Amino acid sequence: MKKDFYLLAVLLTSLIVSCSDDDPIPAPVVVTPEVVIPDTGAPTITLVGSSTINIEEGDSYTDAGASASDEVDGDISSSITTSGSVDTSTPGTYTLTYSVSDAAGNSVELTRTIIVAVATKITALAATGRVSEQTPEQARSTINGKWNFPESSAKSSYSSKLNTCEFDFIEFTDTTYFLAIDLEGEFIAVSGPYELNEDSEGNVSSVDLYYYTGEIDVVIATLTDINVIEINDEIEASFTVNLTIPDTADFDSCNELSGTYSDVGKEEPMQQSYAVANTSTSSDTGSDTFVSYIDPITHVTLINNTWSFQGATEEGESYTVVDELEDWCYYEECDNDGNCVETAVEGCSPPTSINLQFSAYGSYNLVFIGGSEGTQVEAGEWIWIDEPGPPMFYIIEDGYTDVMEILNLSESSLILRDEEGDTYSFTSI
Repeated sequence: MKKDFYLLAVLLTSLIVSCSDDDPIPAPVVVTPEVVIPDTGAPTITLVGSSTINIEEGDSYTDAGASASDEVDGDISSSITTSGSVDTSTPGTYTLTYSVSDAAGNSVELTRTIIVAVATKITALAATGRVSEQTPEQARSTINGKWNFPESSAKSSYSSKLNTCEFDFIEFTDTTYFLAIDLEGEFIAVSGPYELNEDSEGNVSSVDLYYYTGEIDVVIATLTDINVIEINDEIEASFTVNLTIPDTADFDSCNELSGTYSDVGKEEPMQQSYAVANTSTSSDTGSDTFVSYIDPITHVTLINNTWSFQGATEEGESYTVVDELEDWCYYEECDNDGNCVETAVEGCSPPTSINLQFSAYGSYNLVFIGGSEGTQVEAGEWIWIDEPGPPMFYIIEDGYTDVMEILNLSESSLILRDEEGDTYSFTSI
């Protein structure tokens, strides 16, 4: 019996030793619930590029877009939506809006301003190539400008002994041509619309020049094989011209000028047409910088247009187009005693409209349209007066120079005043 108690004591002692402070019983594990913080912060959106973009009318525009990030969702750039559009063919101010939302519905937006300014480029002066390999749009850019015929222009199909005419220049705008001819010392300017004829592949096969005879529009010339190249930084053209001037025109003898021409040089636009100013001072001479007073938009771009004459105010009296042309079909006959009478020209009818066109190449044309004598053109030269003050320019015709001041100039209206104070009003075509 003692032996049994002894064994029980040993077992209790062993149990007490195993449960000592050196080997405590593990504490129970307590799990704390995760606290979810609501996502109330808006994402961040950043424009790629400038917030204001300035381009010119006709330029291409590709938007750089934007990027966005969120503290919770990370990069969310792919969720950005863009609203608004840009019409590069129409000057104005456009706004693009970029919007983005995170997964919690927090949103943010940002805007970019695109300013499309009126184009200051007169034309693509360096356009070259064979017109027969170009679309009408490309060909129009290639032939656009003023082309001067050299005195010794190479022609293949006429005898100089029979020649009484010489080509001076031909100028193309977007829709109109002006052809200057020297007919036995008399300067003749011809004007009208031109047509680009296309082949089966959509390329320009020829260019027809139209002329109003007083009754109908007829083709007086067809240009083919037009090739424009650049040589030593100068643009030159070669082409073949077939003239079909009707015998009702007083310059029909110039049909003998039909032939192939080369080395027809493209004239550079006058510097003021680009309002180019030398803004750098020469380090060698230390000369002063030149500052142009010609505004490239209001002075240059807008005036290079075709304007329809609306009326004039001369010596305080107002005149319409009809008033200005009322003496068109009359001429004055005087006897030996100096007695003069006005005589009407039989079968004559005056023009119905007058157009004025300014060219970036320093020429202007006053075109009388719709009369029985056909389209009549008075041509001259013009050049900006690059001085402080109101915008003015010189008109030069037959050695006579006049100063014209611009009283009003917009996309649709032009009002000029001459040195005598007479004003002339035009609207754009």
